Amino acid sequence: MGRLWRILPPAMLIALVAWPAPAAEQNKAERAEFRIAQRQLRNPDEMQRVEGIQRLSTMPGPEAAKLIVPAGLIDAAPAVRHAAYRTLRAWKDDPQVGEFLLGVLKRESRAKKKGPSCTVPLLMILLNSESADTRGDVTKFVDAFAANPDNIPFLIDAADELGKLADDFSLLPLRRMTALKCFASIFGFRRAVVQAMILVRRPKAMEALIDLLPKTDGEVRGDIRRHLFAVAGQIAGDDDRAWSLWWQKHKDDFRFPPPGDEPLSTEAVPGTPSYYGLSIHAKRIVFVVDVSGSMRGPRLEAAQRELTQTIDKLPEATSLSLVAFSDRTVVWRKTLARATPQTKQAARRFVYQLRAGGRTAAYDALEAAFRFDAEAFYFLSDGAPNAGTIRRPDAILTAVAQTNRVRRISIYTIGILPGEPGGPLDLFMKTLAEEDFGVYRRVEK
Repeated sequence: MGRLWRILPPAMLIALVAWPAPAAEQNKAERAEFRIAQRQLRNPDEMQRVEGIQRLSTMPGPEAAKLIVPAGLIDAAPAVRHAAYRTLRAWKDDPQVGEFLLGVLKRESRAKKKGPSCTVPLLMILLNSESADTRGDVTKFVDAFAANPDNIPFLIDAADELGKLADDFSLLPLRRMTALKCFASIFGFRRAVVQAMILVRRPKAMEALIDLLPKTDGEVRGDIRRHLFAVAGQIAGDDDRAWSLWWQKHKDDFRFPPPGDEPLSTEAVPGTPSYYGLSIHAKRIVFVVDVSGSMRGPRLEAAQRELTQTIDKLPEATSLSLVAFSDRTVVWRKTLARATPQTKQAARRFVYQLRAGGRTAAYDALEAAFRFDAEAFYFLSDGAPNAGTIRRPDAILTAVAQTNRVRRISIYTIGILPGEPGGPLDLFMKTLAEEDFGVYRRVEK
C-alpha cells in the first residue's frame, strides 16, 4: 500500500480514499427510502400505498419483496394488490426473490388460515419464473400441493386470474399448468386452464391450444374446437392434423377478430352427436328432464323421442345418467353408466316410462345431477321454478354458480315453448347456461 501511495497522482489518491463514502451514502439513502415506503404502505389512502410499492420497485428485490408480500398482496384495494403483483412479477427471475416467495407460499399452504391469502398471486408469479432453480422447486411444490383436493380451488383461481389479465405474462404459467399432474387428473382444473388460455388473445396462445387438442377430450376439447371455429372458421370433422396444418400456413399473418365479433356457434359439429341441435362433446353426461304437469302430452312425447334418439347416437366411450323431476326427483342410476347397447336399451325404457305431473323443482334436480362426476348437464324444462328446496330463480342461479365454480360442469339448457324472449323461463334458462359454461336453446314447437 505504501508503494501505491508513492506512484499514484495526488488527485487519484484523494479519489481512492474517498471511494467508500458514496456506497455508505447510497445505503443510507436506501434505508431512508425504505422507511418512507413503509410509512406509505401503512397509509389509509390507497394511492399512497400504491406509491409506496412503486417506490420499493426501484430498490433491491429481495429486501423490497419482504415488505411488499405481507402488505401489498392482501391489501383490500385492487389497485394496491395489482401494483404489488406487477412489481413482484418483474423480479420473477431473481433466484433470491423466488426462494423467498416460495418460502412464503409453503408457509401459507401449511397455515390453513382463514381470511385473505397471497397463495393465488404467488402461484401466478412463481409459475412465470425463468430461473431454473425456482422453476424446478415450484413444480415439485405445486404437484404436492395439488394432491390435497382442498387446494385445487387456489389453482383454479390462479388460472382464472391469469385469464382475466390475458397479457404477455399470462400464457407461460398457463402452459406450465398443463404439465402439472393435476391437469390430467382433475377436470375442473383442466378446463379452467384451457378457458384461461382462450382469453389470451395472442398467436402463441392459439398455437398452445392447437398443441393441446390431441391431449384433451370431452368438454375441454369442445372448448378448444369452439374457440378455433369462432376465431378462424370451420374445419370440418374432428381432424387435429387439419388444425395443425392450418396454423402452420396462417400463423405469420393471423389476426384475431375484434372482441365480440367471434360467432359462438350453437350448431352441431359434424361428426359429433347432438341433443336439440347442441353438440355433445362431453364424455360424462347427465340428462335432466322436466316431467311436471305442464309437460303432459305432446311436449313430453317430443322430449322422449329427442332424448332416446340422442342416447342411441352416443359413442360407447360416453357415460351417462338421467334425472327426471317435477316436485320430486327420480334418478335413473346412481353412477354414470357406459353407453353400451345394453345401457342404451335400459335408458330408453326409463325415458318412455316417464309420466308428467306435479310442479317444477329445478334446483332439486340440479342438486341431484351434481352428485355425479359429470362434465355436462343437458337441462330441459318448460316452466320457471316453482317448487323445491330453493324456488327463487335468482337464488338457484347463485347456489348453482357457487357449487360449479370449481367443478366447471357445462349446463346446456333447453327451454320448451319458453314464451316471449325475456320471460321468466327464458331469462332463467339463458342465465343458467351463460353463467355455467353452456348454451341456451329455445324450442318453439
